[in-house]
Amino acid sequence: MTEPASRQAWSVPNALKVIFLTLGAIVLVLFLWYARALFLTAFLGVIFGLALASAADRLEKYRIRRSIGAPLLALLVIGSLVGLLSFVGPRLREQTRDLSKELPKVLETIEKKLGLGAGTVTAAAPVQPTPQQGAGGQATEAKKGDPAKKPQGMMQQLVAREGRTVGRLLFPVISTTAEALAGLLILIFIAIYIGVDPVTYRKGILHLVPHSHRARGREVLAEMDVTLRGWLTARLMAVVIIGAITAGALAALGVKGALALGVIAGLLEFVPFFGPIIAAVPAIGVALLDSPQKALYVVILYVFIQQIEGNLLTPMLLKKRLDVPPVLTIVAVSALGVVFGVLGMLTAEPIAAATMVLVKMLYVRDTVGDAVKLPE
Repeated sequence: MTEPASRQAWSVPNALKVIFLTLGAIVLVLFLWYARALFLTAFLGVIFGLALASAADRLEKYRIRRSIGAPLLALLVIGSLVGLLSFVGPRLREQTRDLSKELPKVLETIEKKLGLGAGTVTAAAPVQPTPQQGAGGQATEAKKGDPAKKPQGMMQQLVAREGRTVGRLLFPVISTTAEALAGLLILIFIAIYIGVDPVTYRKGILHLVPHSHRARGREVLAEMDVTLRGWLTARLMAVVIIGAITAGALAALGVKGALALGVIAGLLEFVPFFGPIIAAVPAIGVALLDSPQKALYVVILYVFIQQIEGNLLTPMLLKKRLDVPPVLTIVAVSALGVVFGVLGMLTAEPIAAATMVLVKMLYVRDTVGDAVKLPE
């Protein structure tokens, strides 16, 4: 008499196979989770590598080999950044140090206005003589080495506590300077290798695609290449333009630390929607120390700059190469920011853009059969 099919299916070899496959899947998921910073850094390196490969293509027209042109371009970019930092670095460090001193004063000012807590040290009340004091009623000298600590108000304590929480949220995968430098080196080397020989990596991806679909795979990769390079070009130009405009306008308004605030505004252009809001907060706070009127001018300035960036600059730079709905961008930035921190926020928009290309070309067009227009 034969055994039931269900009993045969769950024989010992089959059960062991399922167990090992499950354990393997768990190990793979854990590896991907712990190495998430590496994968996000590698993704940024691929984007920069695609841009470097495009520039190396142009140099080949002048008989400059890719093996020479791509590293030279990377060194030129790095050297330009180092030279710029050496030129503005001292002033930038000075303004950043001043901002770190000014921002706590903003909290003290707000506390005084709202009555949330003492922002300054109050005068000491008269001390009543005790039996341990001298006959003249003089208090014994306080212990040496106990410096008087300035009491923190309610808002300062709240900001300090929430700042630690936000820090753990924004930097869950990069906790030290050494890790940040290692990530930067990995990004640079990935970009150079892709810039030197992008064909090898493109062929490697296509080897995973069946022969019958390989032509379609080439089209998808080419479209993703255009989309990601368009995103990088637009964001880099926005960083420079918005940073320069913000720094110049804040300097014209007489706001302290205008250069540092401009750099912050420019770098946060990599984070859509949330970046400009975060960049405006310290500038408004510093202006508030001078006068509420100046703070209002700064608010108007940031709103005006973001209107220019959203309605003129970004559409002109992207030229409809990035077709991601705003709601999807907000959800992607929020979700990846919560899970992966700053790296997730930086990569959220290009990941969403690449995913949109895959969905439109492989699902909406090929599976559903609807005609969709891809970014130009």
